[in-house]
Amino acid sequence: MRPLLGICLALGSLIQNCLGSSLPRTTPCSSLTVTPPDGASLINATATERYNVTFDGPTYNGAAGSVNICDVEVYLTHGDAGDAVRFAIYLPLDGWNGRWQGTGGGGFAAGSFDFELVPAVTSGYSAGATDAGVNLAGDTDVWYNSTQLVENFVHLSFHEMTVLGKDLSEKFYGRKPAYSYWFGCSTGGRQGMSEAQRYPEDYDGIFAGAPAINWDKITMADYWPLTVQNQGGEPVPLCKLSAIGNASVNACDLLDGAIDGLISNPLKCKFDAKSVVGMEVQCDGNTTTTITERDAIVWNKIRNGFKDEKGNLLWYGLQPGTDYLDQAIQPGFLISLQWISDFLLRSPGLDVSDIKQDELVDLFHQSVSEFGELWGTDNPDLSAFHARGGKIMTWHGWADDLISPLGTLDYWKRVVDLAGGEKKTDEFYRVFMAPGLGHCGGGPGPQIPSDSVAPLVEWVEKGKAPETILFSGNGQSRNICKFPKELEYCGKGNVSDAASWECV
Repeated sequence: MRPLLGICLALGSLIQNCLGSSLPRTTPCSSLTVTPPDGASLINATATERYNVTFDGPTYNGAAGSVNICDVEVYLTHGDAGDAVRFAIYLPLDGWNGRWQGTGGGGFAAGSFDFELVPAVTSGYSAGATDAGVNLAGDTDVWYNSTQLVENFVHLSFHEMTVLGKDLSEKFYGRKPAYSYWFGCSTGGRQGMSEAQRYPEDYDGIFAGAPAINWDKITMADYWPLTVQNQGGEPVPLCKLSAIGNASVNACDLLDGAIDGLISNPLKCKFDAKSVVGMEVQCDGNTTTTITERDAIVWNKIRNGFKDEKGNLLWYGLQPGTDYLDQAIQPGFLISLQWISDFLLRSPGLDVSDIKQDELVDLFHQSVSEFGELWGTDNPDLSAFHARGGKIMTWHGWADDLISPLGTLDYWKRVVDLAGGEKKTDEFYRVFMAPGLGHCGGGPGPQIPSDSVAPLVEWVEKGKAPETILFSGNGQSRNICKFPKELEYCGKGNVSDAASWECV
């Protein structure tokens, strides 16, 4: 199939006719049959043609148009576990581009469904999503104690979705997808990395944005800001923490050669919050207050990362220019609260909003020892995925307030060490660090591409490995550099324009 695809790509605008719409569908939608993956049994399956399916709202794996699909809804179970896992496989009725796209979820939801399925189909992919048999509301109290549902969520269900989706695509169109791609951010990014680590044959290209790898560690580190606040004294209000954060940007803005309100490489920012003790800030409208030494200590501790009582770093902190938001105020970050109460303490509903440092350190070690192997998704050995020609592309925001970008770089460095250097790693895994970008978007910096899969397709199918990725939004644009390169102002030109910056 790949030689045919290469011919189609060379014909440019004829690709849709060559790969998709000119090929008659070999099986009517309503006649499609489902073959359960090994280890699973079919509960029910329906296949229905649906027309003018849309998704209203912003998306980040392409534009969401109005699509006509064969919607295959599948429910599977495993042995006597009693689970019922939903899979939605969307097969475009016209214009199939010959490719499959698996999509991920966020938080404790395994799939996003139409939010990512409709854009994928709009771009011509057959695509799929799954709920892993757990609720999409992210309520873990109903499944934390089920071995099967945990396995479903951590890795199994999106592998089974991939097997189902490829098989149904072949049955519907008469041939296998020529290429398969994964798209996901946060939990979806972790799922993509899980595919590369556990099921390297599933995908040719994986986009893993701000991946929630190191799960056993980040869920605990996300509680650290609240622990710092809980250590004693009156909690520092967010307005003060934000004011200190703004001061850190002002102090380090020029490190990249231009004043643009962004820190291109926070690792170079040596800002100490104690330097702004005594600074007056406004909180709650016209109320003026002053930054105290304790305020500065709290900000520094959050920035410097989760440490034990002896000062040993357990996991990374949030970077200068990052809004601390709900991690630093009661009741804390919901996913961390769920992880502690449900998975670690096995006490759903327990109030865990007042944990101190010594308690959190113990819980961290418990999390790593009990859940690291299954949940961590941080195996740096990607040799099998590399050997089959797979490519992974990741972007991560330096201003991510939920998943420290340093965790992604920690993983990248371990991959580099195991693979034999940066040059070798560049063959299959590239990371792009975006100044001022929040978690999967947001923040004051340029925003994520409208279609993060497109450059991955160019890399997989044409061998055009990305050196930069264009981000734009908030009145500015940047060609984000492949790490470890970083942006530097050229010395002339509008600081808001990508053309005024270079990678060094």
